[in-house]
Amino acid sequence: MWTSSLVLGVLLTASTPSLSISSGSVTMPLTDVMALHAQQQRDEAPAPPPTEAVVVKSQFKGRLTGEALLVEGHFEVEVLAEGKWTEVRLLKLDADTYLTALPSLDKATVGALGEHLSLVTREPGRYAFDVGFTLRPAGTGVEKQVQLRFGPHLTPAPLRLEADATAFTVTEPPLAGSEGAEVYPRQGALRVGWRTATEPKVARQVVRPPLEPSIPEAQATWVSTLEGKASLRVRYALRLDREQELELELPEGHHLERLLLDSVPLVSGETKDGRLKVRVAPTRVGETEASLEVVLTRELGVFHLSGRLKLALPRVSWPVATLQARAHFPSVFNYRREGGSMEPIEGTPPVDARPSATPLPGKVLHFRQYLVAASAPTLELGYSVDISQSYFR
Repeated sequence: MWTSSLVLGVLLTASTPSLSISSGSVTMPLTDVMALHAQQQRDEAPAPPPTEAVVVKSQFKGRLTGEALLVEGHFEVEVLAEGKWTEVRLLKLDADTYLTALPSLDKATVGALGEHLSLVTREPGRYAFDVGFTLRPAGTGVEKQVQLRFGPHLTPAPLRLEADATAFTVTEPPLAGSEGAEVYPRQGALRVGWRTATEPKVARQVVRPPLEPSIPEAQATWVSTLEGKASLRVRYALRLDREQELELELPEGHHLERLLLDSVPLVSGETKDGRLKVRVAPTRVGETEASLEVVLTRELGVFHLSGRLKLALPRVSWPVATLQARAHFPSVFNYRREGGSMEPIEGTPPVDARPSATPLPGKVLHFRQYLVAASAPTLELGYSVDISQSYFR
């Protein structure tokens, strides 16, 4: 026998609030005390939910192909039951239904369970997820038909169908030529039938017209010593889509030192009459860019107190869109343009963006010319001694 006046007093106070007990004690068996305690817990426990889970939202979107219907489904499930396993059966998986994308959820699993696509969990809460699957027709004829059956816990919902009207004809349900329409369920299932509207179109190989070779940009640099030993370096940016022939005509008095295609030497020495034909091709297969660099030398003659310089660049057989020229001549002279096709650049001179460009000595002059075609760019400079830094002026 066990005596607990305190426990009994608490139980009597909770179960019979109208009873007023000021003092006293009662001796009861332990089994009776436990029965009273269990009865109190049953009286205070909340009522269970009317259902274990509810599908609060479901959406379907499908796209027709020549062989199947591709469907994407979105679901939102509210699980109410707590402390027990809950299975929500969403779709009936027929033999021609293939799951292609399943979600990964915390505290829940979505997958094939028996003949249904189900959500299984033992934690209450709202679960939102997407599922992808493919419906393939059973037959192989021209007319194709598939169906999607809903599970017992899912209310039938319409399907947003996307079908190319030029490639497919939807036979069930009949659609008024719209590429996107709602297909509503009938008798608890969605049914879609279609056939190919026309013979499949064979894509024709598009032959790109040949690219006209051109030179979007050319950069030229003159460097001369006071004794008149001058070098000319011209770099042509080529635009072409296949191997082409480029002809260069060297200016009078110049000698070819190097010829490089994409930094690779091609030939050494010049051809007869100063004409040179070069086979050039894109740097890589499928590209349309290459570069050709020409290095020439010339004797300008000894500089005097004043005089005139006649400069020229090679004539190329391709049109040149933009020509940028830079001259590095002895800094003891002043230079002025007196003729030629190239014009001086006013304002800030252009910056050579090539990584290999290094500073060169001498006074720097900048010139340019646009739209050079079948001609040799020329420049005439007059020079005289620069006395701006002289003591006597």
